[in-house]
Amino acid sequence: MDRTAAGTMLLVTAAGFGQVVLAVVNTALCAATRALAALLTTRIRFGKPDASLTANGWVAGLVSSSAAAALLKPASAILTGLIIGAAVVFVIEVVEMKMHVEDPVGAITVHAVGGIWGLLALGMFADLGEASGQFLAQLVGVATLLGFVLPFSYGANSLINRFLPQRVESGGERQGMDLFELGPGAYPEFVTHPDDFARR
Repeated sequence: MDRTAAGTMLLVTAAGFGQVVLAVVNTALCAATRALAALLTTRIRFGKPDASLTANGWVAGLVSSSAAAALLKPASAILTGLIIGAAVVFVIEVVEMKMHVEDPVGAITVHAVGGIWGLLALGMFADLGEASGQFLAQLVGVATLLGFVLPFSYGANSLINRFLPQRVESGGERQGMDLFELGPGAYPEFVTHPDDFARR
């Protein structure tokens, strides 16, 4: 991911070498501190660290650094990672337990919440001058995502789901989609109960 940030800086913008290095350093700092914050939060909350939530924290740190990696000071990148890293544990609980959204890999938390926080962090922490108006611009962008893109995407998926149901059958969940949908098993060495499943 650090190489991606550096490549983007070189190809898309007219960034100098120093700004490319800053983007790489900030991306690493944001990801590392977010993973550490998630690790410590799960340790305090559950009595032991949670590897899955820590991994989600690390990836979300990469996501949240994407908008501002080249514009933040390293201390701000660390703060950006720490804040959302501690929050990720609680956001996952709200999404899955309170809102009853099935999100087994934490994609909503990692990409949606982490990305929105990264956009807001750019407006709050980037040093772009007093009269830049960047925070307001970031708020408008986030409002557009939540007010237009999200409802449109949700509506389109709901319409598609009426004609082509997207929910996997329970047999497919147990069996694995490679065998259930396509016939051959992608990982035959991992089948633990072959007699339980029949090829379609």
